[in-house]
Amino acid sequence: MDKLEATQRVLRFSESVRNWCENDEKVFFDDFDNQNVMNYDTGGYGELADIIIGKGIEEGFIDKDDLD
Repeated sequence: MDKLEATQRVLRFSESVRNWCENDEKVFFDDFDNQNVMNYDTGGYGELADIIIGKGIEEGFIDKDDLD
């Protein structure tokens, strides 16, 4: 699974990560796309997507081995 799919899966199924992302980071499911999840510059969500994926792995919503 690619980075966008992994990020969206975690946000879709993990209420705690979704609430953290929306309330603390002010970023929503629809804000993520193929370009900004790979963008580590200002305005990109690369680092945030990495954190979301890490939290999803910790919570068991995705498996590290499934990532591309």
